[in-house]
Amino acid sequence: QPKSNQLLSEGFAQQYPMQILVVEDNLVNQKIIMRILNKLGFFPDMVGNGAEALEKLDQQPFDIVLMDIQMPVMDGLQATRNIRKQSRFSSLLVVAMTANATHGDREECFAAGMDDYISKPLKLDELIALLTKVALTVRNQSALPK
Repeated sequence: QPKSNQLLSEGFAQQYPMQILVVEDNLVNQKIIMRILNKLGFFPDMVGNGAEALEKLDQQPFDIVLMDIQMPVMDGLQATRNIRKQSRFSSLLVVAMTANATHGDREECFAAGMDDYISKPLKLDELIALLTKVALTVRNQSALPK
């Protein structure tokens, strides 16, 4: 059996349940991300820029935000800075999705308050590794006494 079929399993979301918000302005990238996440059993919310992301975060809880960096209206760095100003989002994981994965770009993402980054075009194994890591973090946080 090919490895990618084993990786793409709807059981992944059952094993690692989490609420995902995807912030991406490019329609092609939106479709690719949505297809991958759906095949893993996730049904993420999708918005097109940082300002919409902040509105969505006010409406419902999420465990992770997959945040594009370059977007109109409000880019991912500014949106992340705004998220980090609010203590209620202290445990929210924000992951940069960027085509510019140079060392300087990574530093800029972390300086804005992002927890991790993943390069575009997304690679399935990298996304699964990231989501697994995130899921374990989410699980550990929910096990902590409030």
